[in-house]
Amino acid sequence: MGDTGDILVVIPARGGSKRLPRKNVLPLAGKPLICWTIEAALEAKLNARIMVTSDDEEILAIARQYGSQGVTAYKRPDELATDTASTADVLIDAIKAEQAAGHDPKTLVLLQPTSPLRNAEDIRGALDVYREGRCENTVVTVCEVDHPTAWVGTIAEGARLEGIDLSGKRSQDYQKEYRLNGAVYVARVDWLVSSGVVFTERLCASVMQREHSVDVDELLDLRVCEAALSNQK
Repeated sequence: MGDTGDILVVIPARGGSKRLPRKNVLPLAGKPLICWTIEAALEAKLNARIMVTSDDEEILAIARQYGSQGVTAYKRPDELATDTASTADVLIDAIKAEQAAGHDPKTLVLLQPTSPLRNAEDIRGALDVYREGRCENTVVTVCEVDHPTAWVGTIAEGARLEGIDLSGKRSQDYQKEYRLNGAVYVARVDWLVSSGVVFTERLCASVMQREHSVDVDELLDLRVCEAALSNQK
């Protein structure tokens, strides 16, 4: 059964971004984007250590503002700040930094800063699935897809649409399907370090609302989040 004692929450945030430059520090509803994830981690009250790992001094300075609440700002090595650096390598580096500081994390919670609508309840929900112990290694958050994937196809030569289910079934006639939303991952530290990968062949899913599952990758996503947060006020 998964043990969530000695939890390390890792928030990885590079300074660079090609599609939406400096996205992790862009203003969103009155504060930098990354603040929404840091504050959600704090509000989850996991009795965990929280680490922001970044190559960027502005991001690290933001993280240090939460130092009195237990958030650690960790400057990752330059080689882990490139487009080719894997998430697993960044996480393993964070784990080793924790171990070098005298801590012994058993459970890792990964929170991407580009999911600002994910809240404390979503984080706790993923940990609840992990606690149930039906998953050997990793829990991932998912949300229901907007439309059946049977309605997804490709466009071939001559503008021909291919691969679409043309049976005329209604969307509710299809089995429910879910997609990764990238908001929360929960994994065993020993598995992650020994295997060098985040995902395994046997994942468990924690379901989140679609409304909480926006991943900020371009300006439109940021505007959607702005509108959603404004409606919550």
